[in-house]
Amino acid sequence: MPPAQGQPQVVNKSVWTGLWLLFFLFWGMPAAYALSPKDLILVYNRNFPGSKAVANYYAARRRVPSANIVAVKVATAENMSRRDFDQNLVPPVKSAAERLKARKRTPAVLLVYGIPLRVKRPQETKADQDFLNLASAKAREYQELVLQMVRELERLLKIPGGGDSSQRRLTIPPAQVGKRAARSLNWALQYLKQKKPREGEKLTRIKVISLLIRLGGTSPEARALAARMSKSKAQERKSLKGQDLLGWNAVIRQGLNEQMFTGILPQTALETATSIRFCEGVLGEWQFWRKAQSLYDRPGTLAAVDSELALALRDAYQLSSWLPNPFNFIYDRVAGIKEVRQKTLMVCRLDGPTPKIAKRLVDDALETEKTGLKGTFYIDARGLQGDDKYGGYAWFDQHLIKLYDLVKNSSQKVVLDRNRALFPPGSCPDAALYVGWYSVGKYVASCKWQKGAVAYHVASAEATTLKKPGSKVWCKRMLEEGVAATLGPVAEPYLLSFPLPDRFFPLLLSGQLPLLEVYFRTLPQVSWMQILIGDPLYTPFKKNPILIMPEVEKK
Repeated sequence: MPPAQGQPQVVNKSVWTGLWLLFFLFWGMPAAYALSPKDLILVYNRNFPGSKAVANYYAARRRVPSANIVAVKVATAENMSRRDFDQNLVPPVKSAAERLKARKRTPAVLLVYGIPLRVKRPQETKADQDFLNLASAKAREYQELVLQMVRELERLLKIPGGGDSSQRRLTIPPAQVGKRAARSLNWALQYLKQKKPREGEKLTRIKVISLLIRLGGTSPEARALAARMSKSKAQERKSLKGQDLLGWNAVIRQGLNEQMFTGILPQTALETATSIRFCEGVLGEWQFWRKAQSLYDRPGTLAAVDSELALALRDAYQLSSWLPNPFNFIYDRVAGIKEVRQKTLMVCRLDGPTPKIAKRLVDDALETEKTGLKGTFYIDARGLQGDDKYGGYAWFDQHLIKLYDLVKNSSQKVVLDRNRALFPPGSCPDAALYVGWYSVGKYVASCKWQKGAVAYHVASAEATTLKKPGSKVWCKRMLEEGVAATLGPVAEPYLLSFPLPDRFFPLLLSGQLPLLEVYFRTLPQVSWMQILIGDPLYTPFKKNPILIMPEVEKK
């Protein structure tokens, strides 16, 4: 049993709640991609004993066409060089994906037992160093320009506390500059909302408008025009629609949206900066160069092979750090997102310490799908209080509590533990689902796993190896103990890289999407550290959905 202190709560009710309805209205209906066996590209390593056998086994059990099986010759270790990745893994996968796309399929990739876990980033080049020098110079230049405009707005608007105490403006911390700029923009917008300006203010208003657009770009004005349109009469709306500003902003913004998923590249940075200045002003361009400086000053050294391979169809993209995952539901309404998604691959792996375990993942998935996954859902929070700042420990802990709140009134039996200590060994029988934290690289055998169980533990090292004998990282040990699907990082990922549990599990429990799509609909980043291990087509709640989406019922 779970520890007595902070008594866990067990609920088993078949009741729809208003909370669920609000959740899905906020989230929106997930965009299904109708993933099928014909969409899967199975990739095995010719150099790794047992890899081909696992690929053939999966293809036979899921009826994947033999033409979709791709053989590669890559490293047999869990690390691979960038050259090996670029020359021996990407080309055959890209070619197979393009063949499927030509047949109107939606390709996804399953890396089979024997494919390395990590790929190194390219070595830094002189061009990278030159770009870092450029970005650093631009960041200094635009900080000075932002400060000049902020000081002028502070003077015009008589903002309390304005002005610098030192003439050496570049010694002002960037965070302070940003806060002052945001405050000045807010004061300017409030000032311009005055319906009846005082006598003699016409020239001041013109100067404020000019500074507002130069500092904040066309976006504030575009938003103001849109707001006016929504409140205006028909004749005035017709007139406002003729404003070129709205159209120009929308066109350039779409281009920036697409570039967001490519990252900052030296060869396109100046062009991107020009677009950002139009939409977001001098302030936006300053922030762009600051980000570029940070990325190229401290570039990452490696990434998960799976996560990097998601971008195999891209011609060029930023390699120094992570990129947003375009399949994530938060980008559904971003202009141009369809085109970005067409250049991105969903990737996972059928893997484990042995070929036998890798094959078991598909066996368990197929057997569980016949009747549905049954058992208890264990949520191991830490009861953290205090600052719930975005990305912080208390913030993440609250998402575990929200997950419990979303599930507790369904037919799914759920146990929540708010104690800082983990569930004790042997205290979680019949475990079908599990999420918890935070025991780095030290698996705790709390759960007796049901066949088909889906589980992940949030910590920094849990997929750093799937093969090393004696390792106690959670992904490896959970697979050895009987879990059918899990996820985790191959190196330090930071907390924000994990799929949020109150998004991942509700979507899984709805039974509307297979495992791979659930993962990519909730995964924050690509070209980074997370991997998913399991049968990509596994849909454990297809026969017995626990959470019913109202939008689905109407079909």
